[in-house]
Amino acid sequence: MRFDAGLRSFRDRPLGLTIHGEPDRWGRLPARLSIPPASPGEPAQDLAQLLLRQGSALPLPEPGASPCETPQKAPVQKTVTSETQVSPQVAVDGHDLAAVKAQEGRYVMLEGRIASVGERSQRTYLNFSRRPKEAASIVLSRSLWRELKSAGWTASHLGGKRLRAYGVLSGRDGLLLEVASRTALELID
Repeated sequence: MRFDAGLRSFRDRPLGLTIHGEPDRWGRLPARLSIPPASPGEPAQDLAQLLLRQGSALPLPEPGASPCETPQKAPVQKTVTSETQVSPQVAVDGHDLAAVKAQEGRYVMLEGRIASVGERSQRTYLNFSRRPKEAASIVLSRSLWRELKSAGWTASHLGGKRLRAYGVLSGRDGLLLEVASRTALELID
């Protein structure tokens, strides 16, 4: 909600896109959005930094990634300015099987009530259904689950709680959302 509200003021404005390297193994390009300067000679403003300062966005570090302020590679000299609309983040109900499957491979906000928690040796699963393949599941690494447990989260406490998670839907049936960071999870109630 905060992110959506923060982006609304930029909806019909042109934004710059600077590509900062080569595609990764999944074909994704590291890039930054910027707000073009109001007058010549002024620097462009980084949209991500502005949203972070406003409190409209949370930092979401990926494992092994460097901080945004210090890119690993020098920027590739490609800057694109477009007046096309930035598509809003997709919100998906974790219990709606068809909606979840339709968003496979996309970055989404997944929300729903936790029906069960499955603790395994390497991963923990926060399931939106007690039966497999009836709803989405959030996958947490062992180290992230330990971090959450030290913050007071327990398997018995999470049952019936509403949770919001951010990430890319994947897995065999497109029903898994793997969370790599605490900042990608929000306990609603």
